[in-house]
Amino acid sequence: MVRRLAFLAVAMILAAGLVYAGDTMEAEGKVTTVTGDSVTVAGSDAEWTFVINEDTVVKAKGASHKTKDLSESGEKKTIDQFLKADQKVTVKYSKDGDKAIAKEIRVH
Repeated sequence: MVRRLAFLAVAMILAAGLVYAGDTMEAEGKVTTVTGDSVTVAGSDAEWTFVINEDTVVKAKGASHKTKDLSESGEKKTIDQFLKADQKVTVKYSKDGDKAIAKEIRVH
């Protein structure tokens, strides 16, 4: 009985991981364009445009300090304060119809 429960628990964890992994895709390349609500990234064999929203997380050196400074000053955060053209990035995203929604952008 204990074996069955352990097997079932492991199977559920693996299945949940596969469902989550299936929802999130990843792209890597260099930033070519940054606008207020999107970022375009050119990879070795493709180019993608990702929609940026309030849930998009940017992970970059110094980003947490910059976010704190902007919050304290009352200034609105915009994507171009954290990303610039020619930066190498990895983008984790999901699809919503024909749109690619950026969940996380990691600057290398």
